Amino acid sequence: MNVREVLDTEILLRVEKPSRYLGSELNSTHKSAGEMELRIALVFPDLYDLGLGNVGILILYSILNDLPWCWCERAYAAAPDMERELRARGLPLFCSESKDSLADMDMVGFTLQSELTYTNILNCIDLAGLPIRSEQRGEDTPLIFAGGPAVFNPEPLAPFIDFFAIGEGEEIVLEVAELVRSHKEAPRAAKLEALARIPGVYVPALYLFDTLPDGQILPNENVPKIVKRLVDGLDAAKFPTNYVVPYTQQIHDRLSLEVLRGCTQGCRFCQAGMVTRPARERSIDTIDRLMEETLANTGYEEVTLVSLSTCDFSRPKALVDRVSERAATDRVSVSLPSLRLDSFSVEMADAVADVRRSGLTFAPEAATPRLRSVINKWIPDEGLLDMVAEAYRRGWSHVKCYFMIGLPTERDEDIEAIVDLCKRTLKVGRAIRSNARVNLGVSTFAPKPFTPFQWAAQIGMKETERRQEILQNGFSKGGGIKFGRHTAETTFIEGLIARADRRAGDLIEAAWRNGARFESWDEHCDLAAWEKAIEDTAYDVEFAFRERAPSERLPWDHIDILIPKKWFQEDWARAMELQHAPDCRAGKCHLCGVIFRERKLCQHMLKNQRLGRIEEKDWEPRAKEKYAEPPSLQRVRFRIGRAGEPRFLSHLEWMSAWVRTLRRAETPISYSQGFHVHPKLNFATALPVGEESRGEYMDVVLKERVDPGELLDRIVATLPKGFFAYEAEETPLKGPSLMSIVEGFSYSLHAPEADGEELSTRISEILTADEIHVERKGKAKGKGRQNRGRPVVRVDIRPMIAELEARTGAEGGAVVRFATKSVNEKVAKPKEILSLLGLDPLQALVFKEETFLAEITVPRHVV
Repeated sequence: MNVREVLDTEILLRVEKPSRYLGSELNSTHKSAGEMELRIALVFPDLYDLGLGNVGILILYSILNDLPWCWCERAYAAAPDMERELRARGLPLFCSESKDSLADMDMVGFTLQSELTYTNILNCIDLAGLPIRSEQRGEDTPLIFAGGPAVFNPEPLAPFIDFFAIGEGEEIVLEVAELVRSHKEAPRAAKLEALARIPGVYVPALYLFDTLPDGQILPNENVPKIVKRLVDGLDAAKFPTNYVVPYTQQIHDRLSLEVLRGCTQGCRFCQAGMVTRPARERSIDTIDRLMEETLANTGYEEVTLVSLSTCDFSRPKALVDRVSERAATDRVSVSLPSLRLDSFSVEMADAVADVRRSGLTFAPEAATPRLRSVINKWIPDEGLLDMVAEAYRRGWSHVKCYFMIGLPTERDEDIEAIVDLCKRTLKVGRAIRSNARVNLGVSTFAPKPFTPFQWAAQIGMKETERRQEILQNGFSKGGGIKFGRHTAETTFIEGLIARADRRAGDLIEAAWRNGARFESWDEHCDLAAWEKAIEDTAYDVEFAFRERAPSERLPWDHIDILIPKKWFQEDWARAMELQHAPDCRAGKCHLCGVIFRERKLCQHMLKNQRLGRIEEKDWEPRAKEKYAEPPSLQRVRFRIGRAGEPRFLSHLEWMSAWVRTLRRAETPISYSQGFHVHPKLNFATALPVGEESRGEYMDVVLKERVDPGELLDRIVATLPKGFFAYEAEETPLKGPSLMSIVEGFSYSLHAPEADGEELSTRISEILTADEIHVERKGKAKGKGRQNRGRPVVRVDIRPMIAELEARTGAEGGAVVRFATKSVNEKVAKPKEILSLLGLDPLQALVFKEETFLAEITVPRHVV
């Protein structure tokens, strides 16, 4: 069965957001499968909306596709509606680009972003038609591997994954690909034995494990350690400037540019800060070049500077100057998602916030001095309040504060202090801005491997809900503080797995078989499936959540992240003694052990930091000139169209794709004024999902005069596959809007299963009828109309039908020629005509031939 054909003809119009499954995005890589020696699928085990922007996958995708003998494709977890459609037809989970099954690949790799995606991993393997357990796979099945941020305790997934890549992937992925290519004809066992000799590769089946009296399955104390891989520097590391540009709106719909990797602040709960040491950064020249190239290749309107703490960059002031200058030149907004808790963070954020300004995010995590000492995140309340005041003075409308509950040694007064601190924060803001708001985000602490808190106990669901209730009761409704929290259920599931040994594999499989999917999404998380799995496997929840002894053997003791276990034990003791350890970049080295293993990188980082402080001692912020949008000078009208996969885009996705196309073509688009600027372009009509067209019109207002023909050529050169631009002409700048001059449309409706005789009879009945009423949803009225149901109204569409005839199609079936004219600004819709003809709107192909525009004579605007 041809998966692509079934998707196009049967499935995509039946699922939410069909654009998730197209694979034809700009900058996606398409090769000839028959010419490739190696095929790899990289899978993000969650929805496309969350996964496409994952920088790690995009980096590996680019690295592997640079190899002429390798084709790397992407795949994402099927949303519940897509899974139902695939299973009902016996179709496999497929790669985005080729639509071939994951089972057709040589290797399938999963990124482990969170323990909450583990049931999705099993579901992806099963949906591809592969055995979920490694030991059950035969010679003809692909090798299943995994890497990513959550890989540092691989044991819960060890029964399902053939091998793990521990650490950073830029170099190890090439070594793995080359080895599998050279061992293409070798037995599966021989491939795994060879892979195990690559530094950083962990093959669970080849390791010796002990079963302890309490049931734990732990690595033998004498097995060699797997040392994490890391790249020496980021300047030479690959970053894809040909970023894949999505159609579907992403959770993080922007260019993410990594400027700094690693962190030395030493927050004791933070796994990411520990496992990414030593800290390394890109040079400012490299950052500027990558930003320029990627914006030109993608058309993105927003850039975020990615790191665990961008303010820790060695030359942050020079970075801000360069980035803000580039942002102003390219008319993009820049965000700093990871701000340090000091006034300089606000200054940095202000320096890059020329285009859009809404809110700033800070993460105190704890609200009392005692608990901040425990977690090693020290800042006095006055420092936070001063920071907030500065943010409001500089024009931000709200701040977001992140806190944790359930931290080691936490008491009820620590939770009540969160309420008090947020109220004081709001009071400070309201003294400066009457509309000041505070958004509060509260998560529940889950201990993670390779942190000083890896021995701590985790609170259960009931206790989580009790502590959340303390917070809820502390805030009054409508008081300017918005209280958001992570559900107790998701943290509970995370805690079952994060520090578990191989026994958790049985739990994960049982939960998946019970229907567990998408645990990170509140609307999909099924706690009952996990509770039944706990019962079915006799999983000991109390054992999973208990406090560990520092001397205890741990399931991840065979993994080496360059920081010795002894240092974590010592820092856990320091936490219990309320000892704060300052950032080693600003003072004394913590002697965490990395410097003794990667001396050159640590010393380079410390030297860079010292030089940066000296160079920027007398820095003054770049003089900010208030940007004034130039006057609009020209309006150009384009006739555009689409065919093939882009027909599955919604109108908003279609519009967004055109905005990015215009930006890539260096179109001098005019933007609106005000708080949220937007480009000035208009479409003649909203194009429905499933409709192809060669008769769309788009008006673009420009701030510089251009030759329409030259601009058309530039646009055509950067169009995504399936997008078309046919004509361009100047139209009066002050003329009427496109929508107001639409007089009608003509269509070809292709119905492959239509009966010609029956169709002719129905057409005759329609054309001889005096009235033809259809039901449509009207507009909601009154206050809060977005929350009210839309009334059903009856509309007579007979006066709108200008032409209706049928002929036999070239490949059988029928082609219906249909034209509609505007009556009281309403037209007959193709799906209504198809229903009247007894045809399935989901099976027919709708092609818009032409849009009829009124001839309007308007004096041209003279500049």
